[in-house]
Amino acid sequence: MASQWTIVAKARNDFADMLDGLSSDQLATQSLCDEWSVLDVGGHLVSLVELSKLQMVGGIAKHRGNADEFLSIKAKEFASLGAPALSKILRAKAGQPMKPYSEASLVNDTAVHHFDAARPLGLSNVLDDLVLTTALDFSARELAKKLKDTPVRLEATDRDWSHGDGAIVSGSGEALLLALNARDARSEITGDGIGLLPG
Repeated sequence: MASQWTIVAKARNDFADMLDGLSSDQLATQSLCDEWSVLDVGGHLVSLVELSKLQMVGGIAKHRGNADEFLSIKAKEFASLGAPALSKILRAKAGQPMKPYSEASLVNDTAVHHFDAARPLGLSNVLDDLVLTTALDFSARELAKKLKDTPVRLEATDRDWSHGDGAIVSGSGEALLLALNARDARSEITGDGIGLLPG
């Protein structure tokens, strides 16, 4: 079993590979993230390896605690470097930790953002199986923490993966991961536990 930082590195390198293969029109395509293009998503992932903890804390403080606003500005700043520069940085710092975030949380973040960029472009099979499974495990654990005494069972229909017991939610691993991270994938999943997912 690979270490999780090896998995983070795999996820970041795979995103860099995708960036390298995109045209200028594709890079400018609206992603699943509000106000972010595909290139902006790459800028966000680069910000997570380029900004120090002190820069993060200070920047968020300057934006009155609005982390989303700060990260959105930084995503666009780094995106202005261009796709070749972003992919180069991602490869150079692929296995770099970002404290205080856990290893699994960054695997999850990278995986979800990969789909944010790839889906509007019609790209499929973009994630390594281990990256996707690690992200699913993390997201499922986070959901269980939030639901506490309200159990849900997640079942992937395209791989040997499930988590928990209770009201069932089933769908492809990709659809489950997106739904667990508040993306609109409700049309791709089924089960009486759908109402328990973030939305």
